Amino acid sequence: MPDSFIPVALAVAPNPLGLPSHLKLTTVPIDAHTCFELWVPETQGTLLPEEAMLLRGDCARLEEICAKLTSLLGVTLIGEDAQRLQPTTDRWQELRRALYKTGADFDAIGVTYLPQVIYPTATREGGLSTWTLQQAGWSISFLTLQPTKAGFRSTTLPIKAIITSGQSITTSAQPVPMVPAYAQGVRK
Repeated sequence: MPDSFIPVALAVAPNPLGLPSHLKLTTVPIDAHTCFELWVPETQGTLLPEEAMLLRGDCARLEEICAKLTSLLGVTLIGEDAQRLQPTTDRWQELRRALYKTGADFDAIGVTYLPQVIYPTATREGGLSTWTLQQAGWSISFLTLQPTKAGFRSTTLPIKAIITSGQSITTSAQPVPMVPAYAQGVRK
C-alpha cells in the first residue's frame, strides 16, 4: 500500500493536556482519503497562555504540510486587496522570504479548505454575462498572538497564501434553450 501524501504522524494535531476552551479542533481535507487536523482560535476570544503555546508549537507541523502542498501545486501570496504580492512559487521557503520582506511576522497559521465552486459574475449593467470556476485549494491565514492581561489575543494578518491547482477560469456562458425531444418532432 502506498504511503499517504500527508503521513498520519504529520496529519494528527497535538493533543493538549485538558480541553482547550478557546480553540476548536478542525479537520481539513486534502483528497477523498486524506486529511489533517489543526487547532483554530475562536473569533474575538482570549486565549489562555497554554493555548497560545499550543498554536505556536504546532506552527512548524502545519508549515510542513503547507510546504508539501506547495511543492505539488504552488502557492501565491495575496494582500488585503486580493493583489498578488509575489508570483506563484512551488517553494514554501520563497513564500516565507516574501512574508519577511513585507514585515509579516506571525506566530501561528490557520488553514481553510476552499472547495471548487462555480459562481456568476455580473456585468456593470447588472446582467449576467460570465461564469467563474474557482479551483479547489487551501487558504493559509497568518496569525499573531499579542499578550493581554487575561492571556493572549489572536489577530489575523491582512495577508494570506492560496495553494491551488490552477487559476480561476471565467468564461461567458450563453443560455442554451432546452427543447424537449417531443417538441422537436423526434420520434422513436
